[in-house]
Amino acid sequence: MKKTRAPDLTEERIKVVIDILDGWTGKLTWDLLLDAVEEASGVRYSRFTFAEYAEIANAFSLKKDALRGTWKGEPSQPRDERVRAALEQAARYKAKVERLEKENQLLLEQFVTWATNAERKGVTMAMLNAPLPKPERDRTKRVK
Repeated sequence: MKKTRAPDLTEERIKVVIDILDGWTGKLTWDLLLDAVEEASGVRYSRFTFAEYAEIANAFSLKKDALRGTWKGEPSQPRDERVRAALEQAARYKAKVERLEKENQLLLEQFVTWATNAERKGVTMAMLNAPLPKPERDRTKRVK
């Protein structure tokens, strides 16, 4: 029996994977992530598919770094379900903020590289910062 191919990763599916990573606690491996994504979406992807998408690969790597050496089993959980849910949501938001800050730093580094390379080729910052031309929305183009 031939295996069916998993559907392409859309922006929505990538967001699901990253949201899972943001809320991740405990040991993290590609196989555990693949299992969690399959449970959430009903689709089994491969590690190689996820590694091809920079957003997922970066989020995985950053989460792995954040978890490294800190996991020693599940912490004791409050008995009140509302408190537990609020703490879990706060942990997800904190993880998301940390990931976004690191991604922002990577983008800033990339911008500096681009700006430096552009300047070396004679493109000035003024040229790069020039406003884009406004689209001609009011005029209907007529073909003659």
